[in-house]
Amino acid sequence: MERGRGAKGKLTLAAITVAAASMIAAGCAQSAPQEQAAPDEPVYENSLAEAEAYLEEVNARQDEINREYAPEIRTLKDGTKVQRTPSEYECYHWSKPYWGGTSYNNYFLDADNRGCGACHEDLGDTLRNMEYTHLTVWNDYLQPWITVDQCMLCHSEDDGYEMGTLMHAVHYGERVRTTFEERGGQCMSCHNMTEGGQGIELWDQVKYDHMDGVVKVEDVQGDFVFDQDTTVPGEELFTYDWVHSDYDHLIKIMGKNRLNLEMPLDVVENWEINMSGLVNKPFTAKLGDLIKEAESAGVTVTKLSKMECLDNMPGAAGIGQVEITGIPFTWLLEKAGGAQDGFTGVIFDRQEFHNDVHHSTRGVAENKFANVYLVYKIDGKRLTPSQGAPCINWVEACDAQGNIKQCRGYILTDEDKDWAAVLECGFNNYGTGPYMNKPNVTVLKVPEGKIIETGKPFTFEGYADAFDEAVTTIEFSMDNGKTWTTFDLGQTDPRQWVYWHFTWTPESDGSYVLMARGITETGLVSEEPQKVMVTAKSNLEA
Repeated sequence: MERGRGAKGKLTLAAITVAAASMIAAGCAQSAPQEQAAPDEPVYENSLAEAEAYLEEVNARQDEINREYAPEIRTLKDGTKVQRTPSEYECYHWSKPYWGGTSYNNYFLDADNRGCGACHEDLGDTLRNMEYTHLTVWNDYLQPWITVDQCMLCHSEDDGYEMGTLMHAVHYGERVRTTFEERGGQCMSCHNMTEGGQGIELWDQVKYDHMDGVVKVEDVQGDFVFDQDTTVPGEELFTYDWVHSDYDHLIKIMGKNRLNLEMPLDVVENWEINMSGLVNKPFTAKLGDLIKEAESAGVTVTKLSKMECLDNMPGAAGIGQVEITGIPFTWLLEKAGGAQDGFTGVIFDRQEFHNDVHHSTRGVAENKFANVYLVYKIDGKRLTPSQGAPCINWVEACDAQGNIKQCRGYILTDEDKDWAAVLECGFNNYGTGPYMNKPNVTVLKVPEGKIIETGKPFTFEGYADAFDEAVTTIEFSMDNGKTWTTFDLGQTDPRQWVYWHFTWTPESDGSYVLMARGITETGLVSEEPQKVMVTAKSNLEA
């Protein structure tokens, strides 16, 4: 749902100002003899009663403002109700004109009309429905709620599509400027301006620090469970279709968006796999023959394994776990007579769509050979085009860009490569800073401000992963990171994701912000903890 930025009804403050001035005058008149009052000053017979009457009128007007600027309750297309702006149930502050239920967030900050969610119900849908085809970053099965945080990982100043440059052009360019402005769009729709030396901030990244009414819970308590066995259906495994440009777009059209059918069996059986380069006995074999030989020898492997994209930010869902069946690369290397002296690693060979090029730039050094499989089944079924049919190279505990679709085999090489950079394990801000997504602890299925019932348990769920490192700890905070509740996972398997559930009960009405982060076996702590807000109500119909 795309919605206009509806203008709130405006109440004049002139009457309130006059009333306040009259109250002050009434107080002065009470202490001054009537015969000394200036000719143009009001004279009251009962100044206290008059002042109380004015105060009642001020409060009545304030009540009207509060009703007019109450946070919007919105129903999403799937029926979920959300309230994106907190209600201010307990705002007792000396500087505020009205105690309890003030409309600071909307009357002053205009919070309902700010941030991406003011106009876009779901950024995933917005990107999916662009006229200009956007790269696939949504995941209908895992149901992430994409935020500006995920956008900023890819749209960095290093890759030529810097976020600020792009978004200002998108919203203020000639093509869409009129639409944006008709919705009431302006600078503060996206930004927050401060006097604290921080300059211009993105509202969506700082709003919970500035809005009133967010309930803080110290040392939040709840029931926590996790497993490493949760899977997604093979047909729902994410596929990021930009890694190899035109070829992967072709796969996308053939597979997930159109046919999603198995390739003809003869294509699978006759697909050729090559072992070449610095091997002692290079060979070319049909995939069908290799599968039969490996299965007969009892070397094929069927196991649960995760795949995660390098660009998977906290809050996103470029990850999934399925059951794979494949031939270990180490067995293929043994069949090829082993490696010659001087080799440095293996390059994954692939069928390429354009220029008849079969050579990939992805590969691994010897220390990861045991993590490589030639996969020909997912969930016990032959692969579809979108999964990489007829076979996909699969690398465990690494960046998913090594999972080469339509794999043609392997090339042993003596190239002097920085193998750690060929397949990265975590986005390290282009090598200039800490990891932005290692470890990654993500909350799924919670749209911003999802309304839940006060006094009843609510379960957050999501995943944790750190590519080649084990996630050993998951922590939650509901007081903006002041205190963290820690759950020890023990030694987990980095080849599989951690899928967790955290059940918590809101004790009172209000908006709560959950922060989630993780710690790895080597002590890495999430650099970008995800934040999600839920709104608890005793009356779900209100």
